Amino acid sequence: MIETTDAASVEAAQMSTSSGHLHVPQQQQQQQQQQQQAQNGDLIDSRHLEHISIHNPRRILFLYGSQTGCAQDVAENAAREARRMHFSASVSAMDDYDRSLLIREHFVVFIASTTGQGEEPDNMKKFWKFLLRKSHPSDALDHMEYTVFGLGDSSYIKFNWPAKKLYKRLMQLGAVPFYEPAYADDQHYLGADGTLGPWLTGLWKVALQKYPIPPHLEIISKDVIFQNSFSLAFETKNGPESTSELDQNGQEHLAEPVTDFNREAGSYLATLIKNKRITDTKHSQDVRHIELLIKDPVFPGYHPGDVLSMRPCNLEKDVNEFLEYSGWTSIADDPLTIVENLSDHPLSKHIPRRQTLRSLLTNHLNVFSTPRTSFFQLLVHFTDNEDEKEKLRDFVTPEGQDELYSYCHRMRRTIFEVLKDFKGVKIPLDYMMDLFPVIMPRSFSIASAPLKSVQEQHQQHSQPQHAFSAKGENGIRREAETGVIHTTNGDLTKAMAGNVDGELEWKIDLCVAIVHYKTKLWKWRTGVCTRWLKSLLAVEDVAEGTAAVEEAADIASGEEAAAASVIEPTQFCIRIQRGTLKLPKDPRVPLICIGPGT
Repeated sequence: MIETTDAASVEAAQMSTSSGHLHVPQQQQQQQQQQQQAQNGDLIDSRHLEHISIHNPRRILFLYGSQTGCAQDVAENAAREARRMHFSASVSAMDDYDRSLLIREHFVVFIASTTGQGEEPDNMKKFWKFLLRKSHPSDALDHMEYTVFGLGDSSYIKFNWPAKKLYKRLMQLGAVPFYEPAYADDQHYLGADGTLGPWLTGLWKVALQKYPIPPHLEIISKDVIFQNSFSLAFETKNGPESTSELDQNGQEHLAEPVTDFNREAGSYLATLIKNKRITDTKHSQDVRHIELLIKDPVFPGYHPGDVLSMRPCNLEKDVNEFLEYSGWTSIADDPLTIVENLSDHPLSKHIPRRQTLRSLLTNHLNVFSTPRTSFFQLLVHFTDNEDEKEKLRDFVTPEGQDELYSYCHRMRRTIFEVLKDFKGVKIPLDYMMDLFPVIMPRSFSIASAPLKSVQEQHQQHSQPQHAFSAKGENGIRREAETGVIHTTNGDLTKAMAGNVDGELEWKIDLCVAIVHYKTKLWKWRTGVCTRWLKSLLAVEDVAEGTAAVEEAADIASGEEAAAASVIEPTQFCIRIQRGTLKLPKDPRVPLICIGPGT
């Protein structure tokens, strides 16, 4: 049974995260006075407005844990539907949510995906560890009603474990399920949508029974589009004028430098040393040996079974084609400022607030991925062609799921290809970041031994280095006297030969299979990340001559090929994720390791 409390006692409910206890302190008198002052009009501040928002009986909170963006997309789409029914809906990643407010929430929907071998996503780990604290009383969340939706793959043994464990743990803390959980399976021919659609239908039915829409209101039509999450405020007259008053007056953002990306916490700069195909050229599969060098003095190293993640980019020629099709080429390089319009939808930390449209499409937005259902739900608002509107509406109905699967997912159509099919669609720039997903990091198993990586530094110290000619002021060059290779990351020759001063440097090897296949439309597809990796030039490529440069130029655009003479070794940020492989402490214990694929 759920214990009911008045507004003042709920306002006083707080969570002590420092001690790890969930409790209700007895400091209500002062807060009751503040509440009375607010009702009298004497104290109208942000805390009071937050109080009104949190204690709205029709408030619903969506907390998600997402590794690739699927769970986040489900949460944001569900929140939009909730707002159509006049719920006060908020969305947050679990780790980004202020846990001190959890004691106040009474209606929560959790969406959790699965990563690795049944592990919780990165932006759920801290929240999950907090819930596991033994100091929490068994009735800590007895005021909360909740449900859980999980995303997983039944081909793995630990199918949807994060969602299932979360559902059970919340119940142990006293929370009461108001609707049955559901666990989506990627093996379903419709993917997660095969489970999500029916589950959401039942969810809204139960939610409206518990919290009916006020008599003077009606469900907002799906023909009405909600406010965009972000606005793009251009700084020149070439760019479109912003329709948002906040954008037009946002001069305080103009002092920020124009950058392509922000350094993510826990990331380290890596230099590409080797990018070599290790399968025969006649073989159908292009498998590559990728070798990276890490020179960061605070790099923690890695262990057997650890995973390396990197965030890829779109190729320049693809971005240029998209800009030209959309009619945005003339403003692609104009500086702009990204303005947040919704308090519960902040800009991702790795995306700079001030950049260009070209940089946004190259480094951050994935317009060459297969679109999700939410893409079509939003796309219907941006065409005046009635036939296209009808087709897009059919795609997002329960009856149209099979047709959407046949058109989009079975054929592996990309967002760009869909836009070409629906020629009447004109995307407003201010809705671009709502429509296009963010490029997510890709993870690869590390194929090298950490001890071997350290030992090689000293073994290579006496080996001669490759000689090659100067490539210009901004390129790679060799000094004959010292054999030093200058890059934006310092002296590479010294690193490749081993650091005689004793500073630890790391090499990481990856074995990467290039994703390259032909769709049902007889069109070739290459994975966004592996295609990007294949196009990158390494130190070894330039040292060995121009063959690798010419190969990369075939993938790159004409502008990139012209700049090949001054190209530098590729550098990008990587992160290390601890793996699930647990080795015995005694190295003499025999091991049998099985690698079922590349």
